[in-house]
Amino acid sequence: MSSSNTNTTGGPSASAPAAATSAASGEEEEDEGDSKTLLTVHSVDLLKSKDGPNRREHRTEAYFSDKLIVRRGQTFQMWIEFSRPFNPKSDRLQLQLKLEPIFSRSTGIHISVPLVDVLEDGRWEMKIVEQKDKRVRLAVNTLPTASIGRYKVTVESFSPKGKLLFPCSLNDVYMLFNPWCEDDPVYLDNEAERKEYVLNSMGKVYYGTEQQIGTRTWNFAQFEQDILEACLFLLERGQVARTEWRDPVIVSRMVSALVNSNDDYGVLMGNWKDSYEGGTSPTAWSGSGDILRQYYKSSGKPVKFAQCWVFAGVTNSVLRCLGIPTRCVTNFSSAHDTDLSLTTDIYIDEKLEIIKDKTSDSVWYEINNNHHLLSSFYLMINLVEKNSIGQSISTKAVGSDVRVDITQLYKYPEGSEEERIAVERASRFGSKPTLYPSPTGNDVSVEIVMDGTGPCIGGDAKLSIILKNKSSNQRTASLLYEVMVMYYTGVLKSTVKKDRIPVTLKPQETKTIPWTLLYKEYMKHLVDQGALMLAVTGRVNETRQILATQFNFRLRTPDLIITALGDAVVGKELTVKITFQNPLSQVLRNVLFRIEGLGMQSIRKIAYGDVDKLAMVTLTEKFVPTVAGSQKLLASMDCRLLTQVHGVADIVVKPK
Repeated sequence: MSSSNTNTTGGPSASAPAAATSAASGEEEEDEGDSKTLLTVHSVDLLKSKDGPNRREHRTEAYFSDKLIVRRGQTFQMWIEFSRPFNPKSDRLQLQLKLEPIFSRSTGIHISVPLVDVLEDGRWEMKIVEQKDKRVRLAVNTLPTASIGRYKVTVESFSPKGKLLFPCSLNDVYMLFNPWCEDDPVYLDNEAERKEYVLNSMGKVYYGTEQQIGTRTWNFAQFEQDILEACLFLLERGQVARTEWRDPVIVSRMVSALVNSNDDYGVLMGNWKDSYEGGTSPTAWSGSGDILRQYYKSSGKPVKFAQCWVFAGVTNSVLRCLGIPTRCVTNFSSAHDTDLSLTTDIYIDEKLEIIKDKTSDSVWYEINNNHHLLSSFYLMINLVEKNSIGQSISTKAVGSDVRVDITQLYKYPEGSEEERIAVERASRFGSKPTLYPSPTGNDVSVEIVMDGTGPCIGGDAKLSIILKNKSSNQRTASLLYEVMVMYYTGVLKSTVKKDRIPVTLKPQETKTIPWTLLYKEYMKHLVDQGALMLAVTGRVNETRQILATQFNFRLRTPDLIITALGDAVVGKELTVKITFQNPLSQVLRNVLFRIEGLGMQSIRKIAYGDVDKLAMVTLTEKFVPTVAGSQKLLASMDCRLLTQVHGVADIVVKPK
């Protein structure tokens, strides 16, 4: 393989002969039986149709493209038609594959593929497998370590009378990573996982809290129109030499950086504020296709707006499109250590009230941290919830829509010897010293519990505060509860309600205190996704034991109900009904519905307008399915006052 650039002659079409690079001794006419005449390429057929052998064998038939898309480390076939029969004794043939340099200081990639009698693994080679008169069928061997990308193809033909170049200007070859090839670093030995993590265009994104895990379907759209071109365009924006495009680790890091517009030329602009003016609310996206197409067609203008799950969905789409097995993972009760203490800290003052601007370690969407409490006197007290960080790490199951808890793959079990050693090892680097006050007793516990799946937005939120006295003596305390609006990142916005509760506990008593937050109390305070945190603090009078706990919960939003009316058949119009009821006693303004999936190559937007308080909405839309088999139709609602409203329907499309 060479890094130099090739000098070729001008570009005839794929069906026109090229000019000779050395003259032909005055012979103007070619004798089909005379091997002493020039060997001119008349046409090249890369067998690139979706239902042809190349696309099927390389598992790329799902891409909405009429180009040849192959996976590296695997052989593909092509036909070449000459001006006369190919003579293996006197004629030679060679392919030139070229990736252009991305920027002036870099080199491109130039690969010469020779014609051989026997193909060997691990070599760029090609072999004639069939010859019919003036046509030959070639099997072309590719390297499992080749750089991915869009290769320009030139055929070189040699005869005793000279060499001819035939640039295949309409026949570029797209080369991808190959998880079916054992010699490719991205190889997976499980076919079900390959189908899920490379070929499945629909996935699940999980959100909410550990106790209230919400799920929404995400259209990765890796095979849709313009998406492969958009993914390669994104890599070019990374300004990394083509030679690095062979390494899936480097490519993955490039994509991870480039999906975020904080890095140069990135796809998405993050926004964690209350306003999404001039863009799309992150909760309104239900797939990556529209995002990547916008970015590509605007020549790299960042798309507005995104939050964590959108970044994850788009990253997943790009890597699957390029052939790297990828899955989306959500971590609940995450933690961000802002002060190198190796703890997530809640700051309270001498009155046991939360200091919001200092309590900044918590992030909704890291691992093996213990919660601590930090008083205004900078004394650290262990909280009860030592197991609260890094819980319910979730991903979609292989082959089904079931959620799978994969926490054990990312962290040692809480309380295990392995976890203790890991924390001790980490504590040697940057952990600040901690002082623990010593209460005379530690026999009262407090926790917050929620029944069922929790409260719905528009209704009252009801929780319970449970106190247990494990001593044989009476205990008294004054509890302070405070409920605060919280961004999904864990950042606290404002207090909705707080009050004090005097408590008396008999020996060995367990007491349940009902707690209610009325809709009218929180309705004007909510931010995106309706997240709230209830914090309870207190001090046991008899022992000076500090009590502290917190509970994050969300107000569940209604679903969009999608119903197919009649059978779905390829090429036949299908009517679909979408229903939604406004759960709020408020008017929803400027409602926009977004629909995608079912084989559509772009999203459909429906500007509905206003929805009256508590009103029911019914939409009727018509679609023409283009692909047979099990499909999904996704819908989401974009509304400033009510976010995270979406729905999905599984629709089996019958062939014609």
